[in-house]
Amino acid sequence: MHNQLVRYATNRLNALFHDTEYVGARKAYGKAEFSKKKGSEKKKKKELSNIMCIKQKEYNLTKTSLCKFVSKEQKKFKNYINSHQAQAEAEAVYKGVEKVLFEDGHHLHYRRYNSFDCIKQKCAATGVRLSRWDTICFMKHYYKVRVPKNEYIQNIISSVDLKEDVVYSFLKRIEFNSGFKYYVVITLRGDAPKRIKLSEDGGHRTGVDFGTSTIATASNNEVHLEELAPESAKYEKEIRHKQNLVDASMRKHNPENYNKNGTVKKGKHKWKTTKRCRRLKRQVRVLYRKQSAYIKTSHHTFINRVVQNTSEFILEPMNFKALQKKSKKTERQDEATAVKQKDGSLKMIRKYKRKKRYGHSIKNRSPGLMQTDLKTKATQYGIPYYEIDIHQYRASQLHHDTGEYIKPTLSERFKTIEGCKVQRDLYSAFLICHTDDTLTAPDFKACHLDFPHFVKMQDTLILNMKKCGHTMKSCFGF
Repeated sequence: MHNQLVRYATNRLNALFHDTEYVGARKAYGKAEFSKKKGSEKKKKKELSNIMCIKQKEYNLTKTSLCKFVSKEQKKFKNYINSHQAQAEAEAVYKGVEKVLFEDGHHLHYRRYNSFDCIKQKCAATGVRLSRWDTICFMKHYYKVRVPKNEYIQNIISSVDLKEDVVYSFLKRIEFNSGFKYYVVITLRGDAPKRIKLSEDGGHRTGVDFGTSTIATASNNEVHLEELAPESAKYEKEIRHKQNLVDASMRKHNPENYNKNGTVKKGKHKWKTTKRCRRLKRQVRVLYRKQSAYIKTSHHTFINRVVQNTSEFILEPMNFKALQKKSKKTERQDEATAVKQKDGSLKMIRKYKRKKRYGHSIKNRSPGLMQTDLKTKATQYGIPYYEIDIHQYRASQLHHDTGEYIKPTLSERFKTIEGCKVQRDLYSAFLICHTDDTLTAPDFKACHLDFPHFVKMQDTLILNMKKCGHTMKSCFGF
């Protein structure tokens, strides 16, 4: 059903993008300047927007038209999927259509066989219904559910009214090495319960500096310097090993599908997969799931520790999606290096600079997810959350003793400020913590007053980390 929707929507999008009137209006809308004041430019933009909306409706690229289309497909599977579940899938596909039309999306994606992990719901009255806490009704069939004996969950069950407080529930499956296990996920009305005990003194303002692999926090009573998800690399190593075994198995049993140089031949092929190969593929999927769960748990553990003693968060917003992409510029290195030729002679060549950024590191550490989780947790506990203006205030480059912005190289992990050696990320978090009310510059008086205490806390932290063996030369500098 999902792939039928994608095919229908893709055909409609292709037809829309070949409509000369829509394409002309879209180009003109992009070129026109937007002005909040009433005038000809604003009216022009509104007219172009109306033309595009009308064309979108003409080509049936609306949520209602996709829901009408999927209702015909749903009748083929009416014994397994109800109309509300089909509409929820149509709404998911429409979100992809909106990304193509209004954001940076290029095309819609089809789903592979066996790639769905949950059946979506819209309300508690249809689809998966909880008749009792230990029984669900799904398509006129009743199934027993094992309720966890966790004290936290038992307390929630005892305080929740099954009929009034349950918004909706849906089925979800999780893959293990032994097979799939099925769960009922329940969404309840109201705010999530607060499990963290906040400090009695109200906490302190905390400055947060995110890196691609690390996070540094600084306040008036404590400092933290942590590696994000330190055990994630172990999962990555095991995944790579399993994938190599899968690749070797596929090449061994499908030699006719490969060229002599090892690349896959063009066109459609029939692939033979052995039981061992299928088992290895399952193990790879399970490892990815475990890695993702570990990263989330690691992030939440650190966030909970920081939230306890915080009255407000101030951080420097980072666009990790931009850091993930390769550089577009092709440049040569400043210094020439000696390269040995075939005849044994040495030739001085200025090699090309690497275009790689931080894609692999961001994939294994998920700093963007932590940034989102921190904001969510702060909102849940009513802690103010602010972001500095990175265009006017660059905390990673500022020296508060001189007031100058000096851009350091990546290899410089320590700075000398007021005659003291400070760790770069911790010092950046310290400056972010001492931002003024405008969020565009530091409070220099507060920086000078609190700097000696910060240096003492930093030295104690680094000494303890070295004793425990928490070192990371490339990021920490020790």
